[in-house]
Amino acid sequence: MRRRPYLVPLVPSQGGYIPSDRECFELWKQYHMMEHIRKHSLMVAEIATWIAIKLKQKNIRVNVECVRAAALLHDIAKTYTIRNGGYHTQLGSVWMLNETKNYALSQGILHHVYWPGPLDIEKYPLPLILIYADKRVKHHMVVSLKERMQYILQRYGKSYERMQRILYSFNQAHMLEKKLSKIMEVNLDAYTFDSRGMVC
Repeated sequence: MRRRPYLVPLVPSQGGYIPSDRECFELWKQYHMMEHIRKHSLMVAEIATWIAIKLKQKNIRVNVECVRAAALLHDIAKTYTIRNGGYHTQLGSVWMLNETKNYALSQGILHHVYWPGPLDIEKYPLPLILIYADKRVKHHMVVSLKERMQYILQRYGKSYERMQRILYSFNQAHMLEKKLSKIMEVNLDAYTFDSRGMVC
C-alpha cells in the first residue's frame, strides 16, 4: 500500500513560518483576493480561532496562531481560479508553502474542502477545524451546515458526480461537528458564533 505522507501529524511550529494577521492581509493584496472572499475568510478565521482555543482548553495539542493563519489564507487562490480555472485548494497550498515554508498551514489549505484521512481531531486539528469552520460560513454570514450545503449544491452541483462529492464532503462535516461538540462540550449545530460568544 502506497504511503500517503500528507496524513503524517505535523507540528506547526517546526519547519515554517506563521504569518500574522497583518501579513495575511498583505498576502491577500499580493494575490488580488476579491473583497467578498476577504470577508468570508475573516469570518472563517474567527470561527476557526474560537474552536482552536476551546480545543486547547480541552488539552488538544493545537497551534491556535497557525489555525488562524491557515483560515485567513484558505481561499488565497480563489480569485485566480475564478478567473482562470483550476483548483484553489491545490494552487493556494503551493503558493502559501512557497511563501511560508509551513507544511502544516499548507496542508490545511490543501484539505479545507475534504480530509482524506481519519477524523482524528487530536492528530489532525488544523485541517479538521478549518473544514468545519469553512462550512459554517456562507459568504460572510454564519449559517448551519444544512443551509451551507443547500447553497453549495445549488451553486456548484451541476452534475451528478459533483453533487455526490458535495454531499460526501458535508457528510464528513456533520461527523466532525459531532466529534467537536463532544470534545468541546458545546452544541455546535445550535451555536451562532456571535461576537459575544467568540474570544478572537
